[in-house]
Parts: sequence; C-alpha cells; structure tokens
Amino acid sequence: MMRASLQPLIAGLLLALMGEQAAAQACGPYTAALYPYARFYYEDPHTGPAGIDKDMFDELARRSGCQLRLVVESRVRIWDQMRRGGVQLTLSALVSPERREIAELVPYAQGRYQVLMRRELAARTPTIAAFEANTELRLLDVRGYAHGPTIDAWVQRMRSQGRLVEAGDFKTATRMLKAGRADALLALPSGWGIAMAAFDDPDELVPVDVTPTERNAVALAMVRSMPEDDRQRLRRALQAMLAEGKVHEILRRHLGDKGAKAAAYTGD
Repeated sequence: MMRASLQPLIAGLLLALMGEQAAAQACGPYTAALYPYARFYYEDPHTGPAGIDKDMFDELARRSGCQLRLVVESRVRIWDQMRRGGVQLTLSALVSPERREIAELVPYAQGRYQVLMRRELAARTPTIAAFEANTELRLLDVRGYAHGPTIDAWVQRMRSQGRLVEAGDFKTATRMLKAGRADALLALPSGWGIAMAAFDDPDELVPVDVTPTERNAVALAMVRSMPEDDRQRLRRALQAMLAEGKVHEILRRHLGDKGAKAAAYTGD
C-alpha cells in the first residue's frame, strides 16, 4: 500500500527533475541578424536566402543546440537593436571599441576595407593623406559600418569636415558613387563586383589599398546581456568550426579559394 502511494510522488519528482534539466539545457530563442551585403547575405532567385552568414548561423545553431531566429536588417539598425536588446547576435562584425561595449566579439575571419575610385582619380590619390589634401573630394560610406582603426579615424575626420556622404545600404552607395555624389567608396573585396557592375564600364573603378599592413578581425557578436552559459555554447561551437575547417569550407563556398584564403583568421 505504502509503495503504491509513493509511486505518483516519485513520478512527479522525476518529471520535475527532467523539466529542470531541460530548462537548464535550453538555449534561446535568440534573434540573430543578417545584413544584405555581397556574399555575406543575399537572396538567390532559385534557392532563396543564402550567403556566408546564413550558413554560419545554421551551423552554429546545429552545433550549439541554441534556437536562433534569423532576421534581415540594415547594419545601422542591427547595432541599434543590439543596444536596445531586440537583437542578440550578428556575424561579420569588424571589431571596434564601441562594439566591444555592447557585445562579446569572437573572431573567426579577417577583412580589410579598400577604397574604390575612378581609375584617373586613383592614379593621383593613392593614400589617405592625398585624399584629405584635396578638399574637394568626398568619401562615401554605408551608415553603421566599422572598418578598422585607421579607416574609422579617417571616416570621422571626413565627417567633421563635412566631406562624408552616407548611404543606408551598399547597393544605394554604389548608385550614389556612379551619380557623382561622392568620389570614393569604402568596400570589402567581396563587394567590389557589385560596385563595378553598377558602372557602364566595370573597369572604370579600381580599388586602392590605403591600409596595406592592417588586418581587422571579423567576429561573431553576442550581446553581453545573454547568459554566459549560452554565450559559451556558441563560442565553443565557433571554435570547433574553426578547428575542424568548417569556417574555411563556408568561406570557400561563397568566396572561392583565393577569397577564402585572404579571409582566413590568423589570430588577434
């Protein structure tokens, strides 16, 4: 009789314990933001959403067990939402002091912005100093982007001089460059093709490498308000992807061998 009366109690305790374990193991759901730029995220007309960041988030979710709800936003809106708590994660984030205040940044690749100019201008303006010296020149950038310390400082100087023109997204920026709204556009190598395609003569634009010795880390950004246990799960998943070559595989899929090699993370 005693044994029979204990059975419901034991069953209840087991269910409660299982529920606590499941809650402890749950991760998310979290909002993970993508932004449409070159091969990072785009809509394939045949297969739908695609890109480096889409594949990276899919793999991170699979390995970590975290529930990630993907949304697409502009870069400036992503970081505004991360400050407000509406977005918890994003990828392809160049490291900057301001971003470190908002999020933990875990590097997995590297990148370097260059300056796209018309060929004739590029020939006589090979450096940041040369560009700044000609006060008639204006620089074009996408609102909310970070580029590394040297170019970020240059962007701020151009802004203070009233010589910075900003666009809401990269495709709009390329149209503004073609229309003559500015003289140069900051772009990663993965975006050069998009910019050049906007011109009647694709060879009219050339990239100028104004920071040849600088390498900037590209990171997974996780807001600091996320529980440490969940950030650790995602951090470990990313580290395993790097160690096993999965990150390189994803980069190669979208950038080709040369692009993947250039983007390979080599350490802080």
